[in-house]
Amino acid sequence: MQSHLTRQVFRQILQNEPITHLQCYSRSILRRYRRQQPTLRLSKTSSRPLFGFSRKPPRELKPTDLDQGHEQLIELCNLLAIKARPPPAHKITKAFRDFFYAKADSKSPLEDHQFQHAITAFKHLQTHTGDGSAELTAEDLQTALKALTRRKPQQRPESRAELSRLLFEELRLREEKTSSNNDSIVYERLVLAPYVRILSQSGNTGKARELVEDHWKRSLKKDSVTLWYHLLRGFARESKEEEILRTIDLMRANEVAFDVDAHQALTLAYIRLGDLASTKRWYLQPIDNGATPSARLNVMVLKLCINEKDFQWGQGIFTKILDQNLDKDAWDVIFQWASAKGKGVDEVERMMKVMIETTAKSGNTIRPDIYTINELIDLANKMHDSYTAERYVALAHKWKIALNAQTWLLQLDYRINIGDLDGARHAYKDLQSYEVSGDKDVPFVNKLILALCSAKTQDYDAIMGLVEDLTERKARFDPATVSALCLLHLRRKELHDVIDLLQTHAFHYDIEERASVRDTFVDFCLDRDNSTALAWDAYTISRQIFTETERGTRTKLMNEFFARKRSDMATHVFGHMRQSPFPQKRPTADTYAQCLEGIAQQADTNSMEIVHNMLKLDSEVEPDTRLHNALMMAYSACGQYDRSLDFWDDIVYSREGPTYDSIRIALRACQLTPFGERRARDIWRRLQRFEIEINKEIYENYVAALAGQGLIVESAELLDKMEQEVGHKPDAVSLGVCYNASPGSVKKAQVEEWIKANYPSIWDELESMGRMRPRGRDEIFNVDSVARDAALASEAALKVDPEDDEEDEVEKWI
Repeated sequence: MQSHLTRQVFRQILQNEPITHLQCYSRSILRRYRRQQPTLRLSKTSSRPLFGFSRKPPRELKPTDLDQGHEQLIELCNLLAIKARPPPAHKITKAFRDFFYAKADSKSPLEDHQFQHAITAFKHLQTHTGDGSAELTAEDLQTALKALTRRKPQQRPESRAELSRLLFEELRLREEKTSSNNDSIVYERLVLAPYVRILSQSGNTGKARELVEDHWKRSLKKDSVTLWYHLLRGFARESKEEEILRTIDLMRANEVAFDVDAHQALTLAYIRLGDLASTKRWYLQPIDNGATPSARLNVMVLKLCINEKDFQWGQGIFTKILDQNLDKDAWDVIFQWASAKGKGVDEVERMMKVMIETTAKSGNTIRPDIYTINELIDLANKMHDSYTAERYVALAHKWKIALNAQTWLLQLDYRINIGDLDGARHAYKDLQSYEVSGDKDVPFVNKLILALCSAKTQDYDAIMGLVEDLTERKARFDPATVSALCLLHLRRKELHDVIDLLQTHAFHYDIEERASVRDTFVDFCLDRDNSTALAWDAYTISRQIFTETERGTRTKLMNEFFARKRSDMATHVFGHMRQSPFPQKRPTADTYAQCLEGIAQQADTNSMEIVHNMLKLDSEVEPDTRLHNALMMAYSACGQYDRSLDFWDDIVYSREGPTYDSIRIALRACQLTPFGERRARDIWRRLQRFEIEINKEIYENYVAALAGQGLIVESAELLDKMEQEVGHKPDAVSLGVCYNASPGSVKKAQVEEWIKANYPSIWDELESMGRMRPRGRDEIFNVDSVARDAALASEAALKVDPEDDEEDEVEKWI
């Protein structure tokens, strides 16, 4: 059958315009109405502004800054998580290849979440290569394995070890299929060596040793001796000295000597760990052929003694250095030793003169240079002696030693440490005239930005100048710096800058770092000193950037907006959880209950209906007693008492059954619903039939339920028998509840007269508690949570944040 819905009809539906028929008698009225009510348009009527200048174009947000190919890997993981159809295999292969080649070119390590994305993509490609055209080449896998050799200091090793294992096993399988002498050499250099290094860095040195021992027996020669050094360093990191001794024995058994290089590699591993006790032990370990430790190792060991302030044992190393042929590095560490033992700048200067005179006699004059000065400044910084550090800078000027970038970085550091931010800014200004290799200045500039943001008086222009400098260089900000800058922009309502900052940096952090930035936004929302409008903007930005936010944090934010009397915003937060494609982020029965309890406090009918409809459509949530209790509370707060009691019936016939809270909430609903005394008596009979212990609060709620239906005499009789029934005499709360529940001024007057006649002292106590007048109701005593909830609910609509009426631009920007 041909449809009568024309294009014009669809257009009118989409534009929210009335649909008329030729024979409609009100067609002319609707036509006039349509002319009087034109469709809302966003564009202004004026097309040419004053003086003919064009308006400033709207600011465009920066796109999300992701590593090449990473976006496609994220998309694949999301699609697989919701069991949707993944992209074609050739697109995933290209994304995997682009991602790791980009990492290899930038020489940057992978983040924790990137490991997971790469593992998922590689496993998917292993089973979905199709005809083989989408298969990764051996060169692709070798590049990926090489990229994994770079790591962050505090990175968790599990995911890195798992991905490297998958790559190595695939490469080894291909090598076994096409093995030759040339291929074996490539395999050893490009596959085994990187994998052994990764294993030794990831806490799997035992597995790495098995591979090295096996391959050494078959084909590896002296050229691959550095593989054994990786094993020594790996066991040192794992603090397994027995395994180190066993590895040394295996080296000797395989004709690999524990020579000066091996001894130095092992001892330096402990020096880098800052483990002085182990350094001492392995420094004294005998070296094959009776060799002695290298001069470089002596210098490094003495530096560790200086840092750890172990001057007694270090004196022996110091003596060894003096006995050897002193080179520039040896003289530099001698000056550091003297400075660490308390020698002043003047005494160190005299030692420098002695050095020049001594070396001049041998015909090879050694003079102090800027590296000598920098080492002394660095030592002073570690000793928190900024005055001495400044004097060493003055000494460099005195000796006409040209300062370099490292000097200004050290000066920038100690001036920040003592709170001299103006001096630190001057040091940074001087630093800008030098070329800094490897972005070594970025951590110090991050530290300066963080200090300026934390200052009592913030210099916004100075902060933004530093930010712009790093942004132009495409340098990375630390998570703490991003957090501080986001707070600065949020308080200034510069939401565009917040979003740009997060789009640029947040996707390059690992899971813990992203969580630290996200927690800054959460704390901002929870801070009541911030307006509700700003808190909502912060939440909206955070929701878009940090999609991994767990259910517990989202629930905390939802409850915060309930506490701010904005049930509409809280319901939106709940709706965002409900829309999540990931089951672990969707609301549970407990989350639904918390949301409905918050809605009950605000008596928001619209929000209640929205959340209840979500619950009806949620096949993953099975309502329990607490959730039914929350539904009863919400419907009662919104005046739908009959509907509320329907949930009581559901609770009664459920396997879990009612709780004391269920009984209390149901009796309160009976208090106001028409003919509620029937339901209240039915509940009471059930309690008596099943011999449920009745406490004071339940008894008072039953009295209130009858009083709310105007049964004053029966309520009074129950109060008179209260001590006999529950072991408590009527007090101010018991009588106040009866008074508050009584409908109308006439009934309240009767209760008042009865209380004054029978409990005059309690009436005086009630009067001392004070009264309140909920909107549209008679005065009640402030004796129970019901009275307080009624007053708060009546005032909720009147309490509006003065900034909440501002236009919420952030939704459009996101």
